Amino acid sequence: MNKTIIGIDPGSNGAICYTSSKEKIMYSYKCHKLISGRKDTTLIAVNTFKSDECIAYIEKVHAMPHDGRSSLFKFGVNYGAWLGILHSNNKINRIIEVSPQKWMKFWENKIGEKLPKVKKDRKNKLKEIASIYTNKPATLWNADAVLISMYGFYTEEEGE
Repeated sequence: MNKTIIGIDPGSNGAICYTSSKEKIMYSYKCHKLISGRKDTTLIAVNTFKSDECIAYIEKVHAMPHDGRSSLFKFGVNYGAWLGILHSNNKINRIIEVSPQKWMKFWENKIGEKLPKVKKDRKNKLKEIASIYTNKPATLWNADAVLISMYGFYTEEEGE
């Protein structure tokens, strides 16, 4: 069964990435500021491959104590916009919300080492891992989405 796996980092500097279980080609796009652009990119993702099933993995976000109110609000709006887009697309069979802790723990187990605690170092390590899986250079904006998508790919592969 061929599946399209979508991975979304819903942050304002995030991305949407997708791959096919047969093609194993990763495509990534920076998040659009406009909802219509996000919707168009999602349509591209679900229509790129001839798939039997389309599954979206989205990072399940939550507030951090040090985040300011306005940035939290913007973050929540982005997350809600992505969920609305995914739920309104009738070609997406399943939507799976995955916590950052869960998908990062998966990668720690896969590479056999702990991710650094310092955010800058952790982001650089995630970029390094993501660079193995993407057709574009792994950057701060797409690394998390690439790894969320590949987390979904491996999770789906194990479930078959």
